[in-house]
Amino acid sequence: MESTLIVGADEFFGLSLCERMMDEGIHVDVVLAETEDKMRQMYLEERLMWLGRNELFRQLEHIGDQKYDTICIQFGSFLPLDQCDSPYILVYEEDRKEWEKREKTGSEKTVILPKMYGPWKEETEEDGYYTNDVADELLRFLLEPSRHSKDQLFELQVTEKTSKEEAKTKIIEWKRQFSSIFDKY
Repeated sequence: MESTLIVGADEFFGLSLCERMMDEGIHVDVVLAETEDKMRQMYLEERLMWLGRNELFRQLEHIGDQKYDTICIQFGSFLPLDQCDSPYILVYEEDRKEWEKREKTGSEKTVILPKMYGPWKEETEEDGYYTNDVADELLRFLLEPSRHSKDQLFELQVTEKTSKEEAKTKIIEWKRQFSSIFDKY
């Protein structure tokens, strides 16, 4: 995979996935959803400053005609299915019931993401995974030839690589690096 488009990468997981893909040398274009939440906007601007320094990252205002090896769309109110060929819809486990109510076009494939935690949500649920572990597994899945199967629904299986204690240390360090946001709220 050389290039990907991530629509709705303004969620914490989407930005973590961008970072993970760029670590592997993959060109990442993102289209962000609008937000009126001031905390979220400030956090997003801070992360984009960090990501935007990487030559493999590009923020787009809208989806153009460029072709991508993979397209991932985070489930939410902005689903441009008519503008994408065979995208992967990324659905958080807690949004699954809402997603199941939506009409499907038939061309998209859906990946159900497990419960996660990270700097935005420190409570480490017993059955939850650290966001970077989920990003690693999703990238591995997207790179596998078997993802081209006829299946339309995939439940992402994650193996815990980061212990709860290691995650706690990483979250503290992450918050220290981005203290300008967390200090204000």
